[in-house]
Amino acid sequence: MTKAAALYQFFSSFGLEAWEENSIYDTDEQITYPYITYELTTDSYNDGQTVPLSASLWYRSASPSLVPINAKTDEISQSVGNGKTLKVDGGYIRIEKGHPFAQTMGQDADELVKRKLLSFTVRFFTEY
Repeated sequence: MTKAAALYQFFSSFGLEAWEENSIYDTDEQITYPYITYELTTDSYNDGQTVPLSASLWYRSASPSLVPINAKTDEISQSVGNGKTLKVDGGYIRIEKGHPFAQTMGQDADELVKRKLLSFTVRFFTEY
């Protein structure tokens, strides 16, 4: 499995549609909330070189409650734990939580949108 496919599979494993951050606006599909966007950051180190990666959870609701988005943030945090290893062609990558892991963000264009910015570190142990 390619690194890009492994990252897509990881971010799609939480019951939400996942999109590469720059591809979401290139689709003709109807985007519905909630969903995840993530950076596609890859490299070809074999010594555990780290690369930062961010993802965003996007929810939309008239309710001011952050309970649903906070619950999904906790689910992702628990899934990663102290690190999650993904097998890829030529080795593996390890996803770890960044610091701070999650930050609540606003959305000026639509006050009903709630966003959590998630921070990760990805370690590459790959041949290419």
